[in-house]
Amino acid sequence: MSKLSEKFGRQFVITGEITPPRGPDLTVLDRDIGIFSSIKNKLDAINVVDNPGSMLLMSSLACSIILKQHGLEPVYQLTCRDRNIFALESDLIAAAAFGIENVLALTGDHPACHSSEHPKAAGVFELDSASLLALISNMNRGLDGSGQKINAPTRFYAGAAAAPGAKPIEPEIHKMQRKLSAGARFFQTQAIFEIDVMENFLAKTEQLIGDQRSRMIMSIVPLYSYKMYEFLIKIPGVIITEKTALKIKNAKDPVEEAVSLASEMVDKAKELGLVGVHIMPAGKMRAFTRLIERL
Repeated sequence: MSKLSEKFGRQFVITGEITPPRGPDLTVLDRDIGIFSSIKNKLDAINVVDNPGSMLLMSSLACSIILKQHGLEPVYQLTCRDRNIFALESDLIAAAAFGIENVLALTGDHPACHSSEHPKAAGVFELDSASLLALISNMNRGLDGSGQKINAPTRFYAGAAAAPGAKPIEPEIHKMQRKLSAGARFFQTQAIFEIDVMENFLAKTEQLIGDQRSRMIMSIVPLYSYKMYEFLIKIPGVIITEKTALKIKNAKDPVEEAVSLASEMVDKAKELGLVGVHIMPAGKMRAFTRLIERL
């Protein structure tokens, strides 16, 4: 059983995130692994992103295996964008063989999205996140996607994404219900910068499908600069008030202010009764380490 699943619902969960390298040179990855190893007693797992924004990186599976070999617990992100059902099943079998249990099932950003490095690439999308979760549930019962037996059941602890800032919000909650029915054990949200966005989402979710606080990990990205705010505010579903942005813009030390604001968001997540937080370093590992050590 994974450390994350053992702790889930019993203690407040804290996860981090790592970006695989863009090429075979592992120098930066080794540095980041060293940093994560120094604070691993404070972290329950580390998400390994799967070509986010359709930008090229080392495969999430390979990087997850490397983390596992260094004594760190990965959350293996797996998208449907690049793989048909055969490839998804093969990668999941490989992950299980290396003892990787936490999986975040994602549909994936379209190859033609604004950040894509290969906008003319063919998107597969044979499955979406909900049908991928159903596939994982089958494999946990010892079956592949066609109902045939595999040689041993997998032991995946599978989660999915949620977007509290989506507008309208009702379709997003409907998708959450599909993911729950398919076997989602937890949800990791899009980055939250304003706690009332989370409060409103929880209230609407409770109204439509029931209270999900015991499954909800709130994502936090420290806002290190006003320029970062100007970039993030353009992303659909990301809500940041000018008041929050000006705190960073007017701060003597914007990075320290970002760490303080993120620490406050962790406290608010606990007050809301959420099961945990997911904190993204956003390229500043030293600041990330300071934040984790405060918690």
